[in-house]
Amino acid sequence: MAYFLLGQDRVAKDAKIVELRKTLLPLEALEFDYEVLYAHKLDSDDLQKALIAFPAVASQRLVVIRESHRLDPHHKKLILDFFSKKNNKTVLIFDSDEWGPTDSFVKSLSPWVKVMHFARGQEFNVFDMTRAIGQRRPEEALKILAMLLGDGVHPLQLMGGMVWFWGKSRDRLSKEKFKKGLAVLQEADLNIKRSRLKPEYAVEVAVVKLSSLV
Repeated sequence: MAYFLLGQDRVAKDAKIVELRKTLLPLEALEFDYEVLYAHKLDSDDLQKALIAFPAVASQRLVVIRESHRLDPHHKKLILDFFSKKNNKTVLIFDSDEWGPTDSFVKSLSPWVKVMHFARGQEFNVFDMTRAIGQRRPEEALKILAMLLGDGVHPLQLMGGMVWFWGKSRDRLSKEKFKKGLAVLQEADLNIKRSRLKPEYAVEVAVVKLSSLV
C-alpha cells in the first residue's frame, strides 16, 4: 500500500503523515522502521536500499519521500519495479505540492496508491476585505480582517488598502458620506499611531463604520 499526499497544505499533510505513522508503526519501531527521504538529494542506491529493506521491529516499514515531484526517471523506474513485485513489507508515502492527480507518474501508480488531496484554504488579501466593505458585508469583512491579522499583516498596511479603496469609491458616494469616511479613516490612523486603543480594534471599528457608509 502507498499514499500520494498532494497539495500545498503542508500542515494538513504533516498531520496525515503523523496519523499514518501512529497507525502503522508501534512507538518502538520508529527508530528502525521509519525513514524520510528527500527527492532533490536522493541517491538511487539509497532509494533502492529503502525499498528492499525488511522491517526490523514492526510488520512493515514506512518510508516517506518528500518533494516527490523531484524524483528523476531512474528513481521512478525503481519505484515502479518495487510495486510490480508486490512488496507488502514497505508502505510508501509520496509528498508533493506540485503534482496533481493527472500527472503521468501518479496515474501510473494508481493501482497501488491511494491519492489524497490537501488543497490550501483560500488566501485573502486587503482587497478582499475592502470588496466586502463595498458590498455592505461587515461580518465578512471582519472575518477576512481577522485572518489577515492572524497572518501577521500590520494594521497600518491594512489602512493603506482601505484609504485606496475609499478614494476609488468617491464617485459613487455623496460628498457627505465620502467626507465621513475620510474622518473614519483619519480617526483609525490616529488611534493606531497614538492611542491606547489596540490597533486591531481601531481597524475593526473603521471596517464597520465604512460598511455603513457605502
